[in-house]
Amino acid sequence: MLNRRKFLGIGLSAVALATTNLSAEDFRASKPKAWTATKVDDAIKELFGTTATTESGINLKAPEIAENGAVVPISFDTKLKASKIAVFQDANPESTVAVFTVNEGAVLDYAFRIKMAQTGKVTIVAEVDGKLHSVSKEIKVTLGGCGG
Repeated sequence: MLNRRKFLGIGLSAVALATTNLSAEDFRASKPKAWTATKVDDAIKELFGTTATTESGINLKAPEIAENGAVVPISFDTKLKASKIAVFQDANPESTVAVFTVNEGAVLDYAFRIKMAQTGKVTIVAEVDGKLHSVSKEIKVTLGGCGG
């Protein structure tokens, strides 16, 4: 029988072990211009050093029409061995939405909601061994949530 003390000991050991493999870069501190860039290409260049991308390897799911720009659902996945993935959009004043540092062997399958002030394009960029892969999709944001 597993007593409470043993259970807590095992649980705390698992948490300690799990956190030792985590690493993250504070991109707001290390790449501040990427967060204030008003154009997607400028933000990509600030984060990755280049804008040269190959459109392949990433699956992006997003609605053709978003009836509420405050909660636009997007999801993406890839089998690429990316070290960094970033999300951009051109519908708001600042282009960079999110940047993820990826640990080796991680499953790259993300889903979340973003805010878009107007119709625009969402772009996902993944860095794999110094090369950039991307995918983009235009999302129409309707006014008033009436779908028209």
